[in-house]
Amino acid sequence: MILLLFAGVLQAQSRLSIHAASATPVEGWERIQVEHSSRFVWVSPTAALTATDIEKAEPVVPPDDGYRVIVITFTDEGAMKARDLSIAQRDKLIALVVDNKVVWAPTIKSEIAKESVLTGSTPMGLSQEEVERIMSILR
Repeated sequence: MILLLFAGVLQAQSRLSIHAASATPVEGWERIQVEHSSRFVWVSPTAALTATDIEKAEPVVPPDDGYRVIVITFTDEGAMKARDLSIAQRDKLIALVVDNKVVWAPTIKSEIAKESVLTGSTPMGLSQEEVERIMSILR
């Protein structure tokens, strides 16, 4: 299962960033609780991506299976950054950080391309709440 992130047609927003993350301590990384959970992750102080790296995104529910996903298109520069991050973090975490809070920390399962899909971890893909929350953050 591919786990990526992001959403919405974006305008530059300095409050959004995407970082390498870890479930175990990493020296120099900050330990932050994932919102709406009891889970903590360690987050790299350096942002790998920001909102300006995302060109557009939209929620999709294919009629054949009802599996909720978000399709993301990165800018050319963003696609290169996302690819590098996904290679470095394959089978590891990344963190979607908004206003210094981790709002989502999925595991990267494949290389992120210029157009990628955020699939989530439920049997039906992203939960409706996750779709709404991610879209509202990035609008």
